[in-house]
Amino acid sequence: MDSKKISIRPVLNLSSSIPIEDFQNRTVRPILKLQNELIVELFMFFCAKQKIDILNIKREKFNNTVNTITRKNITLRNQLLGLIIGQFTVKEFEFYKENDSEVNKRILTMIGQRIKDNQSEI
Repeated sequence: MDSKKISIRPVLNLSSSIPIEDFQNRTVRPILKLQNELIVELFMFFCAKQKIDILNIKREKFNNTVNTITRKNITLRNQLLGLIIGQFTVKEFEFYKENDSEVNKRILTMIGQRIKDNQSEI
């Protein structure tokens, strides 16, 4: 592989001595930031296709709806995970394979929070 690959990810200065947290901060968070607009668009597209009205609801109901959809809809979950995992390098994917359950849980939690934080954009 070419070690001089240019990264389009934002650089976030977050580190941790715990490997899973370090992976979350150095790999997942920058990818989420890079893919933020696409994540929100995919969520809105999903809601429109499923005829779920998310436009004129109060924050608490919106947050509950986001939690329910991102936890229970396997198709959307897999699409959201794919948006993030598809940005991993081979080395990052090797770490992911060893920790997929925990990484997926963290990714989905952070995606849910990003969607909630973007309610005003929706």
